[in-house]
Amino acid sequence: MIYKNGNRRILVNSQLSEQETQEIVRKVENKDFQLVEVLKDHSRSRVLRIALNNLDLVLKVPIEKNKKPWIRFLTIFRKSEAFKNLMGMRFLSTLGFKTTNGYLACEYRNWGMVTDSWVLYFFLKAQECLDQNPTFTRVVHALGQLHKKDVLHGDAQIRNFLISEGEIYFIDANPKKSRSALAKAHEYAYLKRSQPDIEPLFPSTIKYYKLAVRLDIFDRKVARLRRTIKKITGLRN
Repeated sequence: MIYKNGNRRILVNSQLSEQETQEIVRKVENKDFQLVEVLKDHSRSRVLRIALNNLDLVLKVPIEKNKKPWIRFLTIFRKSEAFKNLMGMRFLSTLGFKTTNGYLACEYRNWGMVTDSWVLYFFLKAQECLDQNPTFTRVVHALGQLHKKDVLHGDAQIRNFLISEGEIYFIDANPKKSRSALAKAHEYAYLKRSQPDIEPLFPSTIKYYKLAVRLDIFDRKVARLRRTIKKITGLRN
């Protein structure tokens, strides 16, 4: 369900009436909530655990993607990052995978472009899999099961896998359908980059894995070169 109000568009992932939805949006805009914990706060995103209407929620603001001019321009033709986050949660859930439980997302448009957006989802009591060797087998298995359905995680670094009661949860995912063996292999390469000692658990049947690792290394070199050029020339994104 999508509600519209002025330059706002609100995507709801629950049985909220329009009036209830507008009330929640106003409370978030006015910061009329209790801050429980700052989970992340840097130039790329701000993630806060909040108490709102007696609910334990997470408020995520994708700062970088809200502000970059080129990404703003592209939103004339596509959804905001917040909308994609909420729809990704819904998509993974419909496929039977564990993920965060989305509540609602809000985007603000001017001249057709998204100038700001945020998403609310329920706080998940879970542990990180980063550097937690006993969880690695489950992480690799979960990613493999996702790929069997021809779906990519979209950001398969180890920090985006959590474990709760023995089950793996996908978080911060940007899932998309893909039958590309190379794209799937690249997700393993990215996972290995974020957690090198997980690689021995990868299936030996991954097609194009060595190529994906080489491409990943090349991508990192290009990214470092771009950052160096921007630093020298003083260019900004």
